[in-house]
Amino acid sequence: MLVKNRRSSLLSHCFAMAALLICVLPANASIVLYGTRVIFSGDETEATLKISNEGKLPSLVQSWLDTGDGDMAPEGIDVPFVIAPSLTRLEASDQQMLRIIYSGQPLLQDRESLFWINVLDVPPKTENAKGSQGSLALAFRTRIKLIYRPKGLPGEPRDAPEQLQWSASTTQDGQAVLHARNPTAYVANLGHIAIEAADQSFKVTVGHVLPGETATFALQKPAENEQPPKELPAGAVVVYTSLNDWGGAEGHRVELGR
Repeated sequence: MLVKNRRSSLLSHCFAMAALLICVLPANASIVLYGTRVIFSGDETEATLKISNEGKLPSLVQSWLDTGDGDMAPEGIDVPFVIAPSLTRLEASDQQMLRIIYSGQPLLQDRESLFWINVLDVPPKTENAKGSQGSLALAFRTRIKLIYRPKGLPGEPRDAPEQLQWSASTTQDGQAVLHARNPTAYVANLGHIAIEAADQSFKVTVGHVLPGETATFALQKPAENEQPPKELPAGAVVVYTSLNDWGGAEGHRVELGR
């Protein structure tokens, strides 16, 4: 019991550091993930994610999953998966396989479910930093999607982004927004969205669209001190890219519906 309490305390301490010092920029961290997402097949009991320490010093690595709220502490999250090891020391140039194990808790079988994998890299203090009053060790978190895919779903996941149904509306504060409805059983992952209309192009915030749901995306400011349009003109075209299971991008163009 003593070991369990000490482990829980260490996990909480790591997450507390992350809350203060997190920088979601994996390129600046020592820990590298081999993949942009993990697809968990419904006919398997576990999936794996390889990580490596590309730095010159050992790192303490904490891993956990969440359901979409990236600010929640790991011990307060209830997910139907276990990740192991959840806490490990990874030496410089070493690699580690993270095992993601399905607990058997019921999940929807007529569509995909989306979760998130968090990998927190807590580097040690260097010898110079140990004696320095002004040193600061930064913890870096990388967060990628975990998609649970039940077996026997209709259609193909690669076709889902092409079937998105796009429309626009105006919010109560007078700003145009874009809506994407996903009629498929698969998560549609989007890497870039823009609106082209009347020789103008407007960038749009990006994200994903869950199966059977509608996601709303805000238009970004065209330039400094300018505001997005309040209404999109007829004939506007949505230009967007989708990301497949391996992170590859594919382009799409569709006329905006009303």
